[in-house]
Amino acid sequence: MTAVPKDTKQIRILLFGLGAIGGFYAFILGRCKNVSLSVVARSNYAKVNEEGLFIDSLNHGQHQISFENAAADGTFDYIVCCNKATDPATVPSLFSKLTTDTTTFVVIQNGVGNEEYFQKKYPANTVLSCVIWVHAIQVEPNLVKHMKPEFTELGLHRNLTLPIDVEQFRLHEFHDLLVSGGSKVSVEPDIQVKRWEKVV
Repeated sequence: MTAVPKDTKQIRILLFGLGAIGGFYAFILGRCKNVSLSVVARSNYAKVNEEGLFIDSLNHGQHQISFENAAADGTFDYIVCCNKATDPATVPSLFSKLTTDTTTFVVIQNGVGNEEYFQKKYPANTVLSCVIWVHAIQVEPNLVKHMKPEFTELGLHRNLTLPIDVEQFRLHEFHDLLVSGGSKVSVEPDIQVKRWEKVV
């Protein structure tokens, strides 16, 4: 499904996983005027496709996001993974027909080491890692309740085969998209430290 575009000059984003966390970040990214957002939903696909996605947020208010059916073709600038990391090794291969060497992967999952699976499958690509503090629950298949102000810690899972300025550009572009969507974000020099801090 694809959010209705708001601008002709678009950054193409695919968001994978439309549970509580994925629904919340779909809302944030969907507010950016220069983003064409596609989402992949599973168990809640029919409900979201029929009625849209509803966000009830303490600090962002109440919103409805409408989607259109979209063919799974073309490539994306960013692929954002918000699915539960129950079998992380199997996920990266799902996107092989949707990427180029300039596609950036964004890992928004709990746990440690999930970025490695993307870097192994796509050695020429940038991988960003997010440590998130989002108190959200999926009340109904198409209703996400967000109960506390969120905070996202964002950083590079460094690819040493790419110039640092290229990776920094992608990092800060995604940071700016989240900020444009109204969310609070920090860029962290060592995101793995933050990830371990959350785990322990």
